Amino acid sequence: MYNTLLLTARGLNACLQYEIYVPRNDLDSHIIISRSLIEWELMSLYCREEEIPLLIKVMKGSHFLDIVKELPVNFLFISNYQVDAVLEAFQEIFERRLQIKQSSCYVYETRQESPLRCPAGMKLQRLGRAGVQKLLEFNEYWKDAPLDLTCRLAENLPMLGIYLDPDVVEEKVIDFSDISFAEEEATPIAQVGVSPYGTVGCLWVDVKYRRLGLGNLLVEVMGRLQMSEGYFPHGIVVYNNDASNKMFKTLPGWKKTHYTNKIIPA
Repeated sequence: MYNTLLLTARGLNACLQYEIYVPRNDLDSHIIISRSLIEWELMSLYCREEEIPLLIKVMKGSHFLDIVKELPVNFLFISNYQVDAVLEAFQEIFERRLQIKQSSCYVYETRQESPLRCPAGMKLQRLGRAGVQKLLEFNEYWKDAPLDLTCRLAENLPMLGIYLDPDVVEEKVIDFSDISFAEEEATPIAQVGVSPYGTVGCLWVDVKYRRLGLGNLLVEVMGRLQMSEGYFPHGIVVYNNDASNKMFKTLPGWKKTHYTNKIIPA
């Protein structure tokens, strides 16, 4: 939710395509609910643990009911202490059976200073238009995000790719202060992006270039860049994604801090 608010404050709400709600009668609370305008059923929320009773009251209120009326609402990024409250409110409101899918949240919380190097024959750049388009094609959750708006988001939020470059004859230390944008039509051989919620994801590596550490490199660079630009670097990995869980556990600076949940109709 922090990244959501920061991106909105930086004037990128049109790119993000979501709306943010706060309780009308409890403006001093920390309760925040956001909803995707691309996929209306996707919502996320934030509150402090001691505000759970107020959260239940808000979710049973008429304004909330107007928001979710007749929608198959899916709640994303629900912390463990919020689960029982959301389930209670949902069961009363919708009278439907619900299921919980749990994921691990990995946070880049220790800044690493050791140099990172891009292999010979390759260069690391921010995604251009073709890279963003490929990102959306491989994105399981945001395939319908508008390309033009996502390109604008990529101009402001780190989305990275590794591109072939025969002119690079030896490995090169990455200069974090000078990562250029790729040409509009250049296609990466590996890439990583950020969801409109500010979550690191959409990691993809061409099958011909796997097992070279390119995915690890991209995620390490992403963590450092997001931290340096004021964002909260984190990744959400579903419980059965063994490859991604193993990667985050071995990356310097990244640490599993808690579990997050997705609550959906069964």
